[in-house]
Amino acid sequence: MLFALVLPFPARTQPDLPPPLIPLPARVVWQPGTFHVDARTVILAETDTGAAMATARYVAALIGQVSSFQPDVAVHDGLRQPDNSILFSIQSRGERMHPEGYMLRVDPRRVLIRASAGAGVFHAAQTLRQLFPARFESPALQHPTRRDTVRGWDLPACMIQDAPRFAWRGLLLDCCRHFMDVEFVMRTIDLIAQLKMNRLHWHLTDDQGWRIEIQRYPALTRVGAWRTEKDGTRHGGFYTQEQIRAIVAHAAARQVTIVPEIEMPGHALAALASHPELGCTGGPYSVANDWGVFKDIFCAGKEETFTFIEHVLSEVMELFPSEYIHIGGDEAPTFHWERCVQCQARMTAEGLEDEHALQSWFIARVGRFLAEHGRRLIGWDEILEGGLPEGATVQSWRGMDGATAAVRAGQHAIVSPTSHAYFDYPVSSIDLERVYSFEPIPAGLTTIDASRILGGECNMWTEHAPQHLVDGKIFPRILAMAEVLWTPVRQREYSAFHRRVDAFYPRLDSLGIRYGFEAPAVSFDIARDSTDRRFTVRLISGQSGLRFRYIDPAAPSTPRAYDGPVHLRGRGVLRAVAEATDTARAGGTLRSDTLALSYDWHDGVDATVTLGQRFHTSYAAGGAGAVVDGLRGTDYFRDGRWQGYEDTDVEITLDLGAERMITELAAGFLQYQPAWIFMPRQVSFSVSRDGQRYTDVATIANEASDRDGHACTRDFRATTARVSARYVRLRAETIGVCPDWHPGAGGKAWIFIDEFIVR
Repeated sequence: MLFALVLPFPARTQPDLPPPLIPLPARVVWQPGTFHVDARTVILAETDTGAAMATARYVAALIGQVSSFQPDVAVHDGLRQPDNSILFSIQSRGERMHPEGYMLRVDPRRVLIRASAGAGVFHAAQTLRQLFPARFESPALQHPTRRDTVRGWDLPACMIQDAPRFAWRGLLLDCCRHFMDVEFVMRTIDLIAQLKMNRLHWHLTDDQGWRIEIQRYPALTRVGAWRTEKDGTRHGGFYTQEQIRAIVAHAAARQVTIVPEIEMPGHALAALASHPELGCTGGPYSVANDWGVFKDIFCAGKEETFTFIEHVLSEVMELFPSEYIHIGGDEAPTFHWERCVQCQARMTAEGLEDEHALQSWFIARVGRFLAEHGRRLIGWDEILEGGLPEGATVQSWRGMDGATAAVRAGQHAIVSPTSHAYFDYPVSSIDLERVYSFEPIPAGLTTIDASRILGGECNMWTEHAPQHLVDGKIFPRILAMAEVLWTPVRQREYSAFHRRVDAFYPRLDSLGIRYGFEAPAVSFDIARDSTDRRFTVRLISGQSGLRFRYIDPAAPSTPRAYDGPVHLRGRGVLRAVAEATDTARAGGTLRSDTLALSYDWHDGVDATVTLGQRFHTSYAAGGAGAVVDGLRGTDYFRDGRWQGYEDTDVEITLDLGAERMITELAAGFLQYQPAWIFMPRQVSFSVSRDGQRYTDVATIANEASDRDGHACTRDFRATTARVSARYVRLRAETIGVCPDWHPGAGGKAWIFIDEFIVR
């Protein structure tokens, strides 16, 4: 044989540390020596067509774009594997192997990859890719003058046997709230494929934009793909059917299935703006330029609604070969259905008990249409309400209960709970370690029920993340989710994973990923000194390799390098930022947002608190004393400082411990109506010397508009003539229920309070 003439290569030493593999394979054994890839290396496949040959050519092209050579690709003759070769082999008979599993063996003479299907050899190629050093991914090496300097690569010797824990390993990419370029979508597919994730859940229609060309209904993209922002600018875009076919083919070549999501019956404003006849009221409607849940949804009583949906889904199915089609089914207020003559007639005709049953009927009808065309329906866990349609797969996002209910009913489920999988949430809510702690199998399931959990997804909603911010939201957290969904539980251990992540950053840098932080880059550790009436604040790092700068309210013009605790008195705002000390990482641009601490050491700090009503356990803020801790809530309702009350007025009484001369009373409230949080109608203050007889001080009416969709805070403030009192009380009156114009019309409204201030 010709290959027998190739001289053996001298042994090369094993690297000090093995390369960081993410996700961690099921079994890895590192061995002595390295395999050297150079111009004489040949990449082999067993046939000249099929997945093995496609993967062989893919790997050769990767090497060629960053090297002075590109390995030859050839068909293996079926005899002994020659030295200095990389062989991709698919063996569908004989040895039983998971369809996505593989065996990868690297020794100093040759590399062998064996799998039972195309997905397995492709996943093996991704592991092989991670055996190359991080600079293998660098675009800088692709320049001819740089590429020509690279004469070879060393791969560490190893034996790897691998297969995924779950069949469904996905990323949801929302291109509705902010449109993403075709190139960006393809790049995202490339990146998840490198982590052996195999589903791109592509969110293509919503209130804020219709992103998919439907040739039968051109108004959907002529009108529905564009919105006028509040500043008057125009935002939007859509994917032509030609572009979608190219994206689907790009994904298929990387063993990624694209699952399209076409929202119904809710999140339909972009469609209704294009076709107002499909709504209960007939409009007029406009494409939403704000976020939240809107009560204008598809009319379930009109037959033309289903004609439209079936025509749309027919074109969707022509474009996407995915077995599954996602139809949303979430956050669909029934406000208009309750008042719509045609919807009510539909309920009567179908014998439906209520509007929840009408939604279930709606989803089931669409599911039957998909089934008739050989497809399967996925919906968010709201499709359980009113009865789970037969054959539907549930994507559980409001915790894990939806998944549990679905699998116990004999259906399949996909898990992506807000607690671990919502990457639009900041790292202060979901950090890297929290993602890694995720267990996709709900507790208490039988083995059979657990087998119906297909896998999971991480969700990248983009209300607050236009394209340029997506990298920093997804990475590095997706590294944890990829490992959770791939690696056996017994192999997972966070400290070891974190060491691999730290070693993986140079690869992310080479790939040009502008990743974010693993955890809150800077947080405040705060101690109160009641004797000295001051706060002592220490800045805490969320990960290694960061330094802090802060602005002291006492000297706001000069940022300072942090070198120890900061002491704060009175009231003000302390601001701090963190930045990476390793300026090579992320191009030297890894810098946190500014974290602000608003504080106020007023005369009610640490007073004894008596609550007239109990706060909601989900928004306790640490207990009753949170309203007099001197630390103010931000405009983010999940920041941990706001105390929430649902469907009730609020009464709070403070015992100051002794009579004090009162000159001012105030209380801070938050409004964020998309989350059903409203300012109180009014706030009343009163004072007492004995805690029995109270004298009214002032009543302040709310002047903020309920309709403002942005988060805002307001202090309801009353100044008084000098009055002596030991007890002070506030009463805040709830608006009761969400107004008729609100998507949650009739639902229980919230009051969020922080801080009750006394001077």
